[in-house]
Amino acid sequence: MYGLAFSIVKNEADAGEVLSESIYRAYKNLDTLKNEKSFRPWILRIVHNTAVELIRKNSRIVPVEEVEALTTDSVENEITTKLALRQAVERLTQPYRTVVVLFYYESLSILQIAQITGANLAAVKKQLSRARQMLRDILKEGF
Repeated sequence: MYGLAFSIVKNEADAGEVLSESIYRAYKNLDTLKNEKSFRPWILRIVHNTAVELIRKNSRIVPVEEVEALTTDSVENEITTKLALRQAVERLTQPYRTVVVLFYYESLSILQIAQITGANLAAVKKQLSRARQMLRDILKEGF
């Protein structure tokens, strides 16, 4: 939940606020959940909607904070690769960033992503395809 919120608002404080508000909204509306198996997509949709609402309300996005350097070369290379990929993901515009985060970082299916974002399956597939191409282009620029 935090990862999704952070990927949208790009700020730890705002992500925490989104998380708190989302949990409150979920608890308040728990009786509307019809199937316990759909809890994860349901709560992630609440997080997504709350984060988008916060962005619209505040009209500001803060860049990703820097990661502390690690001393071990192999760990440093792995972290550098993951950081480069994460920064590339952060450069994506919405809705592409959200789709990538939900699919790769949250391991959700395309159907679940469609439920969370309110888009149809074809749109989610196309967004994911375009996002992959955008990531390839962004990563080629960086190297």
